[in-house]
Amino acid sequence: MRNPRLVAFALVLGIVASTLGARPVVGADEPKLTQQEIEKIVHDYLLREPEVLAEALRSLQQRQSSAAAQRAKQAIRDHQQALLSDQGSPVEGNAQGKVTIVEFFDYRCVHCRRVASTIDNLMRSNASVRVIYKNFPVLGEPSVLAARAAVAAQQQGGWPKLHRAMLAYEGDFTTETLLALGTSVGLDSGKLKTDMMSPATDKALQANLTLAAALGVDVTPTFVIGERVIRGALSAEAFQALVDEEAGKR
Repeated sequence: MRNPRLVAFALVLGIVASTLGARPVVGADEPKLTQQEIEKIVHDYLLREPEVLAEALRSLQQRQSSAAAQRAKQAIRDHQQALLSDQGSPVEGNAQGKVTIVEFFDYRCVHCRRVASTIDNLMRSNASVRVIYKNFPVLGEPSVLAARAAVAAQQQGGWPKLHRAMLAYEGDFTTETLLALGTSVGLDSGKLKTDMMSPATDKALQANLTLAAALGVDVTPTFVIGERVIRGALSAEAFQALVDEEAGKR
């Protein structure tokens, strides 16, 4: 990966050179400048024209953002099956909905908990929306245990109730607390415990981690909507705008 400071310096140097116009820093018959002399020219110029640095940094950020967006689009196209058709991922809303929101989340993530009601409201107010949930436990062993319980609950058809019970739970996730939560929502705790540690659960969680890595997902929550990877929770209005935009493409 290129050093952003070096890239920024190169951009600044290019801007300085273009700003100097027809009079080049080094003429055809003039001796070449040393790196130290070039750096002094840039340094002195930036002291006189500090807005040039801001312009260079803006240009760098725009290039990086554009490149990241293109990489995300290609990754989404390359992993359509894992994103949209994985039979092991829970789905809510309209299973045949035209607009799909994929959420990578962690049960211990404060922002995931806060945005959950926003997503629920979005599904209720938009008949064309389906939401696919991807367990992405990145906040330590308790998160992994919670993700295991969520996957295991699917084997009993009890994922929706346990999912919301875990999002609402305020204590630490342990095997004991998760089994108690499972029992409270009507699950067989013995089966839940066995399925939590099964090879099938291991496989499901590893598939999500592999997919997240391919998409560059590194924070929770992260949403995939259309060809966008969106890091962090959005407002209800921002989600609705994205849903309207995607619906308009269909």
